[in-house]
Amino acid sequence: MTNCALVEWLLATALIVAAAPASAQKDIAPILRPQVSTPKSSAASIYVDCDMACIWELDGKPMGLITAGGSAKAPVDIGQHVLKAKVAYGHGGDVTNDVNIRETGQTVVHLQLFQAFLDSAKASVSRMSAGYKTGLDLLHAKRYDEARRLFGNACANDEMAACSALGDIYNYGYGVAEDYEMAFGLYKKACDGGENDACSRLGGLYLGGHGVPKDYGKARIMWQQSCDRGYMPSCVQLGVLFDFGIGVTQDEAVALTFYKKACDFDSAIGCSDLGDIYRLGRGVTKDYIKAFQLFQEACDGGQMEGCTKLGILYTDGTGTAKDYDKAYVLFQKACDGGDTNGCSNLGDFYRLGVVVAKDFNQARTLYKKACDDGNPNACDNLLKVQ
Repeated sequence: MTNCALVEWLLATALIVAAAPASAQKDIAPILRPQVSTPKSSAASIYVDCDMACIWELDGKPMGLITAGGSAKAPVDIGQHVLKAKVAYGHGGDVTNDVNIRETGQTVVHLQLFQAFLDSAKASVSRMSAGYKTGLDLLHAKRYDEARRLFGNACANDEMAACSALGDIYNYGYGVAEDYEMAFGLYKKACDGGENDACSRLGGLYLGGHGVPKDYGKARIMWQQSCDRGYMPSCVQLGVLFDFGIGVTQDEAVALTFYKKACDFDSAIGCSDLGDIYRLGRGVTKDYIKAFQLFQEACDGGQMEGCTKLGILYTDGTGTAKDYDKAYVLFQKACDGGDTNGCSNLGDFYRLGVVVAKDFNQARTLYKKACDDGNPNACDNLLKVQ
């Protein structure tokens, strides 16, 4: 991961505007000490929402958590009040609003934490140690031993991003034997320190039972926490849990909500999965035009599965006019980008002579590439060109 990519990631994590509806908190006891001595009215109330999951205060009194997409309501007296909020779970993003309640009824206050959180994220980048930054460059260059030493030093100095990066080295076996227990400990330290990606990785370890007993409930908690912080891959993971009923009651409507949240904030895989919801009509009316639009967004965002799915729609003429030339280009792009279904579909074009001349040798090469990467459909097709 380059320094530039890291900055982009930190900026992406700031995009946390609410999407999933959440239950509002119950009414809280009236404020007993208003700042301004004015006539009281039990009919006055304040309704608060945040553009990110937040923890809020009213006149210095802790009022609890407002989840992403949620809100809170509390009775207040007529007069001046002070609202404070900070980003839940993470670091930075504190705001203060002075609110003057002048009449009975409900006063709505929107607390905007996005810009404060973004400023904090930028400051966090500037505070990264030189050792950690160098480690990222070395990791990208596959000089894993050197990167591991630098990440280890930075983690020992409580640089949480370095702990997460070191966890990746042990989780994925970069230059070392895979060690899930070591990865778990590093991710937990980083997650407790506010690293979103580390919390998401913990969810993956719980889901697979790697280094810890398999626990779908804890996986969901980890992903919910990092999704609330604005880490969109975790929102997608939550969508998958509900989409296929993994450790939860299957609920395609809830899955759609999580996919949409991720897609709305430029998660290409979120758009791709949301496109499947509309293409297959899972919990919604089938809408191939909507699916086409979402697959286009996913492909434009670099999600190669989205390019393959878009190519299939062009091949079938669903949601758009049939266009084999465009399908060919998309399958080629997806295959070059590592999507095995793209390679398999491209192999079909060469085997059947669609757009290109029939070429069993090229079809065989493409099917074998996809089959070697674990694509069963490609393995079946490989037998047809032997």
